[in-house]
Amino acid sequence: YEITTEGDAFQLAFQHPIDALAFALKTQVELHKADWSPEILALDDALEKDGFRGFRVRMGLHHGRTKSRVHVVTKRTFYVGEAVDIAKAMEGICYGGQILTTVETWRAVSGISEQVLGSPQVMDCGEHELDIRQRNEKGPLSKRVVQLVPNELAFDYFAARGREEHPGSKHVRLKKESDVVGRKFAPLKSKNQICASFFDAPYANGKVTIIFIYTKGIDDLPTEIRKNNRQVLAKVVRSLLAQCNPHGYECQEENGSWMLAFGKMAKAVSFGLRLVESTAR
Repeated sequence: YEITTEGDAFQLAFQHPIDALAFALKTQVELHKADWSPEILALDDALEKDGFRGFRVRMGLHHGRTKSRVHVVTKRTFYVGEAVDIAKAMEGICYGGQILTTVETWRAVSGISEQVLGSPQVMDCGEHELDIRQRNEKGPLSKRVVQLVPNELAFDYFAARGREEHPGSKHVRLKKESDVVGRKFAPLKSKNQICASFFDAPYANGKVTIIFIYTKGIDDLPTEIRKNNRQVLAKVVRSLLAQCNPHGYECQEENGSWMLAFGKMAKAVSFGLRLVESTAR
């Protein structure tokens, strides 16, 4: 549903977040394949390179509760509420050709994404403070941000960061990112990045130090106590990760179990000692 337009901007609504994400991904592909004129393709912002071609359109999405109203002049339905403000804020930190959404929106569709969305590239952009003026009196609002890129236009970071073996030699070399073509974007233009993203993840000379964290006995606690303890643990872990220099990276968290990555063994050991000390307090 087309809610409104403003200049070259569109505000759209969908019944389900999977429909919105499917639309965004398909639109990026169609824009890339569009029959752009030679004059447009000659423009600096429309050159065909690095997975881009033609005008670059940014798209921000969020799934949440809203209130609907009818415009007194146009008689068309429009929406208000924090979910609308968050979607607008997502668009505001985008670059042309980029699709951003919140982690809540992605979790709502991740179980069916492969069969509906065609396996897009999904990247963790970290948690960011959003610029929402209406919330000034309520304090800042932050959201963990997820980037999606159509698979056929994506930059393959894993191929770029892989190793190449030389026949007849025991030596391998790290691939160069310049050997791989696809869409890459600069750091997000948010007010403040609160925690590390995939792009901040350590990867020096192809080596990292991994920590697995498991809290013994937490699953045996009553539901409310277990939930509260997991929240306390999450706050402690993420606070200590943010204090590391450079930041440690949160690869995965599930039900109070964590997988973390560090660039150096010494940083990982230091983090572990500080975590044991902090949880004891």
